[in-house]
Amino acid sequence: MKTVRLSRQLKWDIIKAAEKKFDNANPSKAEPEDGYSALLRLGILDKTNKMKESFKNIWGYDMAMRTVNYVKLTCDYTNEDGYDKYTSLTMPTTTCEVPRFITSYDTVELDVSPTDADIVAAFQVQTYNDDLRQKRRDHTMKLDLVMDRFSTLNQLLKAAPYIKDLVPQEKITKMHEVDDRSGRRAALAEIANDELQDLRETLLEDALLGDD
Repeated sequence: MKTVRLSRQLKWDIIKAAEKKFDNANPSKAEPEDGYSALLRLGILDKTNKMKESFKNIWGYDMAMRTVNYVKLTCDYTNEDGYDKYTSLTMPTTTCEVPRFITSYDTVELDVSPTDADIVAAFQVQTYNDDLRQKRRDHTMKLDLVMDRFSTLNQLLKAAPYIKDLVPQEKITKMHEVDDRSGRRAALAEIANDELQDLRETLLEDALLGDD
């Protein structure tokens, strides 16, 4: 078995593989994505229809409208520590028309309360994902610190064989190659014997003659 050095690059490869395994086992959650339901829930579409009719009755022409593809909910609130906070959530929606004054480009912009269902759900998702990212960082740091105690891959896998699943296959293959040092020593001895035969004979003759 050959010795494979636990180089900085190899450690990095193992860490990236561990992070990928962590992500597969602990998928992050997605924020709310149904902007159209939010428009219905907040009564925006119903208010739009009523406003269009009233506007034309009052002014005699159609109200300025805009086609939108996104809904952005924004919320200002004071947290438990007394600090003013701001949060927002942007969701795609089925293409629809709404009054231009509540839009920015192709997005409906709506101020909502901190208790809005989508805002609450988004905050819970953000908290969960933040905790998950911290847990991922902790796992990575622990793995990195443990690997710093080993100089070779052979030592690491002997202590923690389950890490094998994180090691690039070519490193595993290299580690399991036969390191035939005895064969190499014999080959080198044969080369020396052939190439240095004249030197051997000189030394032997010198030893037989002795010092003058």
